[in-house]
Amino acid sequence: MRRRFLIVFVIISVFIIESLAFAITPKELIDKITAKTKEIKDSYVDIRMSMSVTGVSSGSSQTTKLTYRLKIESITNPTVVRITYVEPDAFKGTVMLIDSEKKLLSTYSPVANQIVQSKIEESQTNTSNIDITNPTSIFTDLEKTYDLTVEEKKLDKKDVYVLTATLKQSQKGEFGKGVFYIEKNSLTPVKIELFDTKGQLVGTIDILDIKYNIGLKVANLRSFPKDAKIVKGGTVQGTPGFPFGSQSGK
Repeated sequence: MRRRFLIVFVIISVFIIESLAFAITPKELIDKITAKTKEIKDSYVDIRMSMSVTGVSSGSSQTTKLTYRLKIESITNPTVVRITYVEPDAFKGTVMLIDSEKKLLSTYSPVANQIVQSKIEESQTNTSNIDITNPTSIFTDLEKTYDLTVEEKKLDKKDVYVLTATLKQSQKGEFGKGVFYIEKNSLTPVKIELFDTKGQLVGTIDILDIKYNIGLKVANLRSFPKDAKIVKGGTVQGTPGFPFGSQSGK
């Protein structure tokens, strides 16, 4: 009996040691994602993004849930991003074109069949860490501001790494906590959950489809209906790419 117990103990110990040896650290995971990102020349992303927006009405705060489905095509050199709205129906067919080379934001409305063009400030051509045009960009410099943990789970029958980022004390971040589900084989994000500093869920991004290096052409991304009316706007306020940045005329 004692010998059997010893054998079982040895087997379990070996299993634990091997599991620890093959476990991935947050830094290793981020380094792998970053290395893969460097190989990207163009990308296509289909996402559904839900956000909770709190406003004040009649003296009381009210929270509204907004859901968008976006198809995003982007090229890294030159940096040109085309965002096409699929949902909700009120915005269906609306296109936002962020052209960093021309420092121009163009918003096409299919209802009015017009294109509003606005200049992008130099400081705004660099998007923030939460960049819906490239879901992997959020991992940049994450370690500086957040405590990180990683574990392996299943999500919708997919083997995923679950990277959890919790805001460090005395630090300021764009979210209180982020949970990132990353497919193990492809190292592509499949879901992102963002919480505020009180632990309330404020946003979810579901990556429905993502493809890299599919040969996108700049001319195709910049194309609009030839009969659309062009309206010159002012300067874009806020970060281009989020639904919908405000504009101010000159």
